[in-house]
Amino acid sequence: MARPDDPPAPGRREEIEPFWLDYQRTCGVQVEGFAAASFGSTRALADELALLVGNGVKRAHATLKREFEKDLDPLPAPGEHLVVLDGAGHPRAIVRNTHVELRHFNQIDDEFAFTAGEGDLTLQWWLVAHRQDWSEQAEREGFEIGETTELVLEYFDLVWPQPAPSAGQA
Repeated sequence: MARPDDPPAPGRREEIEPFWLDYQRTCGVQVEGFAAASFGSTRALADELALLVGNGVKRAHATLKREFEKDLDPLPAPGEHLVVLDGAGHPRAIVRNTHVELRHFNQIDDEFAFTAGEGDLTLQWWLVAHRQDWSEQAEREGFEIGETTELVLEYFDLVWPQPAPSAGQA
């Protein structure tokens, strides 16, 4: 049985493909290829972040640049889609990148922290939480983390399921 602090499960292809096809069919979108991944280093965090994405609260995400380099993956680009998975590997949302940039850890600002939608939405909360998470990862994997560590910032829109209109909108 999975524990909340276990790493997120890999995606369940038998669920992801129909989820992606439903999005394309319903929204009239024709896109070749997509990625599927969870945000967060544990199942509990992946569940929490997938919920924040699905509720439209989380509209940005930061990843250590080294994650792309060690896997030899290209950096994300505007226009690319990501199927956001929960901690058990179930698809929960689809986002489309609107902007991607590189920043050092010490260049994160209030605006990014708010857009990332985590904790109390403040820069201080974001810095403390991510310093802790990435420091633990650095210790496990044997690399250094510091103020000039490069991050890949992805800003995105929730495209599926389509967000419910806010109160007062027709």
